Amino acid sequence: MKRLVIVCLGSNTGYEIKSQINKIIGDKVTINVVLISELTKADIKCDLVIFTSEYVAELGLKYIKENISYLIAKRVINHKNIEKLISLKNGTEVLLVNDGEISALEAIEQLRSIGLDHVKYFPYYPGCSEYPRLEIAVTPGEVLHIPKFIRTTINIGSRILDIKTIYEIISKLKIKDVLGQSLVTEYIKDIVEISRAIESNRRSVIESQKLLETILNSVESGIAYTDKDGRIISVNLKFESIFGKKRKDLLNKKITFFLNSIDIFSDENKSIILEVSGKEVLIDINLVNYEEKCGYLITVNYTDKISKLDHKIRRNYERKLTKKLHTFKDYLTINKSVKEMIKRAERFSKTDSTILIQGENGTGKEILAQAIHMNSYRRRNVFIPINITAIAPSLLESELFGYEEGAFTGAKKGGKPGIFEIASGGTVFIDEIGDAPLNFQVKLLRVLEEKRIRRVGALDEIPIDVRIIAATNKNLLKLINEGKFREDLFFRLNILPLKTIPLRNRKEDIRYLLIHFANISFGSGKINSLKDILEDETIEFLENYRWRGNVRELINLVEYLSFVYENKKISLSSLPYYMLENEIDTQNITLDENELWVLKEIEKNGDFGIGRNSLSRISKKHGIDLGEGKIRSIIKKMKERGLIIQKNGKRGCVITQKGIWTLEFYK
Repeated sequence: MKRLVIVCLGSNTGYEIKSQINKIIGDKVTINVVLISELTKADIKCDLVIFTSEYVAELGLKYIKENISYLIAKRVINHKNIEKLISLKNGTEVLLVNDGEISALEAIEQLRSIGLDHVKYFPYYPGCSEYPRLEIAVTPGEVLHIPKFIRTTINIGSRILDIKTIYEIISKLKIKDVLGQSLVTEYIKDIVEISRAIESNRRSVIESQKLLETILNSVESGIAYTDKDGRIISVNLKFESIFGKKRKDLLNKKITFFLNSIDIFSDENKSIILEVSGKEVLIDINLVNYEEKCGYLITVNYTDKISKLDHKIRRNYERKLTKKLHTFKDYLTINKSVKEMIKRAERFSKTDSTILIQGENGTGKEILAQAIHMNSYRRRNVFIPINITAIAPSLLESELFGYEEGAFTGAKKGGKPGIFEIASGGTVFIDEIGDAPLNFQVKLLRVLEEKRIRRVGALDEIPIDVRIIAATNKNLLKLINEGKFREDLFFRLNILPLKTIPLRNRKEDIRYLLIHFANISFGSGKINSLKDILEDETIEFLENYRWRGNVRELINLVEYLSFVYENKKISLSSLPYYMLENEIDTQNITLDENELWVLKEIEKNGDFGIGRNSLSRISKKHGIDLGEGKIRSIIKKMKERGLIIQKNGKRGCVITQKGIWTLEFYK
């Protein structure tokens, strides 16, 4: 018997999930519910721990032994408890009451995602300061938090585990025989019954039909619903794909017509394996009773897909864990201005408005975009980055919007969804937006304004739910003046503007980041100071260097230094040649033979300094014979360039750090 522990904030949630798991695998597992407040005292010994949310996992993971497997549950609204909510009139305003801000907003998102968007929700939670005084409250089991002025309470019960989490539990506990049963079928049966309830309660039959289609199309199995005579009433897109038929060719036809006239309704519930279009499929038939009506729910899956289900779920789950996105903690800085920018980004992340990030290359624009996504209410959904310059202009529209079958030569059979469709519920990060072609800019503007896309070659529009974050290293206002960027698109993107700060303008970060990345790359014990690995003049050079590649260039430099380091301090001459060359080119410094000789002689004398008379006398010994007038002119020119300075209290000159860099360059 496997042992399972559910860790939760409140007991209602824990026991609701325990009841759900018991119905599925109760005979194969013992389940204990532990409150997060009790976790410090509990000695957890089990095969698997389930945390009911990311927040609970954050609090509780430190108390779980490393050898114990765990997963963070993804929970959804229980379809069976929403009938009262369905019956509310369009536009009704309600408080959505939950135990925290994030959980309240997640519940609102999930209610909207299953089609219950006829109600206007306002989040309410302990400590909430801004909310309207309404008469109706909706809560997923958190009745204790409902304010006293509420007259009507609709308790939709605690959120339950979604199908994927259930499969993950079964997979992690290695309960193999359960995977062969059609958990999807039972789940869809509930959805169909509730969807038909929606049809009878909602005013618009068209709305309820769209809701049913949306829910069914989100399932990977082929789904059809027939009346008691086997006549097809509804199908999803996957069913159309498996049978190679359009919806109009399937509806109102008897399903036996497409199954070689086999009588599939001889029993109320059964499973059969048939060949459809040359491929073997498993067909599950289940009788569905609703009030005085009955019909059949039919689910269709390719048999090879079923055999790979366990592996696929585990692989996707592991990929989700390994592909970890950056958070605001990963944007390293001790600079006050950058910290203020990050605080602003944190506030922006809690909205759905479009964000435009402007800044030089290497300043962490994508890290910032990922952090915004991970701090938003979309963090459980996908984050898809796109670099405009990496996609050929001719392919840009089909990549982002998708295409229909036959839209162009080489188009895949059945068409292909675009990035905006794939990213539904998540975030799309468009990098290098300043390089977008003008014809694409027009289409992107429509997406931002209408929240709809049209596949290439299609007539119908598809509604999308994505948050757009755009970034560029170019001056978009300048591009607007040059006619290369649309002004209306700029203002639509620039609703929430952010500007990253180049590394040269936050000098305290240079030393901080060099030490941070050196501790990662060098592997030679803790580095507390740059003086442990770099000579003073090297440190001074790096602190005054322009860093045209910003943090990206700094990281590359540290990696390079870790290879050339030989347990002695790294000199200026050991830096990559381009850095010295870049610094001198930036200052536009060139020296002729006489100027170079004078600068070298000044360097030889170090802090003691040397004057015109001495330089003239030495030049004669070396056969150069520079007179005092010529030397005076050279010294004046080099002072103006900042290569030398007059030594305090003395008439002689000494070389500056800039002069040393210049000599290093000429060496």
